[in-house]
Parts: sequence; C-alpha cells; structure tokens
Amino acid sequence: MGKAYNITCAAFAAIGSFLFGYDSGIIGSILVEEQFVKYFDHPPVEITGAIVALFQAGCFFGSLAAMWFANVVGRKRSIQIGSVIAAVGGAIQTGSINVGMFIAGRFILGLGIGLLSTIVPLYQAEVSSPKIRGLTVGLAQQFIGFGFLTATWVCYGTSYMDSDAQWRLPVGIQVAPAVVLFFGTFFLPYSPRWLMTKGRDDEARQALARLLDDPAERERTFNEIQTELEEERRVVSNNPIELFSKKYIKRTLMACGVQIGGQLTGVNVATYYGATLYVALGFSTQTSLLVNALFSVAGPVTNFITITSILDRVGRVKLLWTGNLTMGTCLLLIAALYGHFPGVKDAAAGVDPYYAAHVAIIVFMFLFTISFSLSYGPVSWVLQSEVFPLRVRSVGNGVATASNWAMNVWISYATPAALANISWRYFFVYMATNYVFAAITFFFFVETKGKSLEELAFMLGDDDINDHVGRVQDVEKAAEKTEA
Repeated sequence: MGKAYNITCAAFAAIGSFLFGYDSGIIGSILVEEQFVKYFDHPPVEITGAIVALFQAGCFFGSLAAMWFANVVGRKRSIQIGSVIAAVGGAIQTGSINVGMFIAGRFILGLGIGLLSTIVPLYQAEVSSPKIRGLTVGLAQQFIGFGFLTATWVCYGTSYMDSDAQWRLPVGIQVAPAVVLFFGTFFLPYSPRWLMTKGRDDEARQALARLLDDPAERERTFNEIQTELEEERRVVSNNPIELFSKKYIKRTLMACGVQIGGQLTGVNVATYYGATLYVALGFSTQTSLLVNALFSVAGPVTNFITITSILDRVGRVKLLWTGNLTMGTCLLLIAALYGHFPGVKDAAAGVDPYYAAHVAIIVFMFLFTISFSLSYGPVSWVLQSEVFPLRVRSVGNGVATASNWAMNVWISYATPAALANISWRYFFVYMATNYVFAAITFFFFVETKGKSLEELAFMLGDDDINDHVGRVQDVEKAAEKTEA
C-alpha cells in the first residue's frame, strides 16, 4: 500500500488533533455569545479564565498519563481511550445546567485531548517513512487548524439563534468526531516500533509491508528498530527523571523548549480571546465572530502549504527563528496601534474614529497566525516526535506535551485578567518572548530534517558514541545484503 496508506493512517489519527482545534475554536467564540453569557449569568474574568484553564489542566494530566498508556496498551489503543474520554467530556458540557458542570466537562474533555495530543504525533511519526515524516506529523497541526476553522464557522452560524442552542449545538458537535475516531482506529495498523517492543516481530513486518512500498526500506527500517531495541533491553528505563540526565538533556530541552516556545508566541491570546479582543475594540459580537471565523481560515491554509512544500525542504530550525521574529514584530505593531487608538464603545453603532487603525490590528493578527502556521504550528509537533530515541520516546513525548499544557494553563487563566488590567501592554510580553526564543532556536537547536528516528540518537549525542557507530554500521551492512 505504501505512501498513500501511510498518509491515510496519519490523517485519520489526526482526527484527535481536530478535536483539540475544534474545542479551541468553540471556547474562543462562545465566551462572547449572548446566550452563553446570559445563561451563566455574565461570568466574571476569574470564571472565564477557569473555563479555559481547567480544560488545559485536564490536558496536562492527560498528557502525563499518555506516557504510561503509550507503552502499556500501545499507541493505537491509547488513541481509542482518549477518544472515549473526549466524547464523555463533550457530552457533559452539552448538557450543563450550571457553570460548575460546564467546567467539570471541560476538565474531563481536557484529559482526553491531552492524551490524544501526545499519542497522535507519536503514532504518526512511528508509522511514517523519514522522507514524508514532516508531512504526516504536520497533519496533526493541520487538523488542529481544520478543527478551529470548523468551530468558528459553526459558532458564527449559531450566533443567529436566540436560545441555548446558540452554544449547546457547537459544543455537542464535538462528540461526533470522537466517536468516529474510536471506531475507525480499529482499522489502523499498530505502530511497528511498539509491536517490536512487545516481541511481536512478525506483526511488525506485516505492518511495515503495508506502510512502506520499498522492500529494502522495510528491511532497513526493521533492522534499525531492532538495533535500537537491543540497546533498550540492555538498560531498560521509562523513568521521566532520566530525560534530564546528561545523555538526554539536550533532547529534552529541545522538545520541551519548542512546545513552551510555541505557547509563548502569544498564539493562545489570539486563539481563545481573539473575539474578545475585537469586541473590546468596538466591533459588534457578530462582526467579531465573523472576523474570528475568517481568521481561522488563514492557519490551515498556511499550515498545509508548510507541511507539503516547505517543512521537509527548508528544515525545522530556520522556520522557528524566522517565525519568532515575524510574530514578535506583528505583536509590537498591534500593541502600538492599540495603545494609540483604543476601542470605542459606540463603534458598533457606526461611529469609530479609529476604524482604520482597528482594521490594521486585525490585519496584523492575520499576519501573526500565518507566521505561526509557517513555524511553531507544524514544527513543534514534528520536532518533538523526532528528537527522542525509542527507549524514552513515549515518556519524552509525554513530558514535552505536558510542558505545552502546563504553560497553556497559566496563559489561559492569566490572559482575561491581564487584558482587563494592562490591556494593550500585554502584547509587549509576547513580543519579548518571541525575540528571546528567536535567539534560543537559532543558537541552540539542532536541525533534524531528513534523519531517521534511530539516526537522530547518534546525531544528538549518546554517551557511548562508538557503540552507536558500530550499530549503525551493522544496520547499513544488513541493508546492503538485502538490496544485493
């Protein structure tokens, strides 16, 4: 089946990423919808922050649990467990009768999304050929964008409803893809690498035969995994503390750094509170939701271009630091415009003396999201899935994703209060963090483009390099014999 089947498997697993994007789009829209605000009695900024942040907290714990699930029950079954939890959380939110029940549903949903956000890119990386790994793992971010796009347009459509359905319908829709993911995953192959960790070599060969067209590449991949497993079995450890040992600290700092750096770009201010910002500028609720919906189109389109035409040509690191510089500059201009031309209360009635400046702010928000989708959007998940060797890949992915969600919790909770208290000055914070991470990625990150998952163990510096050189040479000799 080969390449087409490879991409199909990665795309279907990315429904888990779609759920993440869909919820992000929903919450950013319904927070300003009249029926939602009315039903929950005009929640203050502390409750608004909790509604967003408790979902992120659930994601944090879900991503930590993913480390155990990925190794014990496997990548495939972990995706199914995450989809069930997400469906339950979505159903609770849909039927909420008070804000406490709604927040509880969001926390449960977060547990499922946290599990999926860790396992999906890991699964995609392990069923992919190195030649197209940027594309297949980049599908995770692509589907996050699709989910966000779908949610914002659904919310814009339901904004014309004059009942609780205005917010219950878009919240309830997310249960459907979770159910589809659960049942559809039965037809996906297991990760060949996970099968081999369980001694199921024949099944691993069968999975590789479905995933890779070239017999020589199948044999080479099988031998590479086998070589890595031999090392793993000599010193078995899935202890997260080992990630911070001398052997793995560089990998850990890169994986956690790219996730934390992605959050410190300021993307979640735009994602969760974009519509709130537009209302504060003076635009009507429906206009703000329409702008938010249009905003959601730019990300997936740019991300698709990135993963299909740019990521595996340009590489990971260059996209990161150039993205930081561009996003930092956009936020600088947004803050300057917002500071000099603040929102006007009666702008919705057609009287806005700063209309041109406010439109310019929206334009720079669009440029910001395009820059994010050219850089951290796809690169963070690809880089995270590439840097760890097999022995600590599951635990490493879990810790890296958990660092994403931990930062997400803080940003999501702090942002409503920050926007209320320091307003436009808040954008200067993310301007600064973008410029700092531009320097970090430029000087300290290692390029991983085009390297097999096993070869990266050598490039990133194992303690026992000579042994690893010998193992790589053995793999190459075995591959040469196969080709002969």
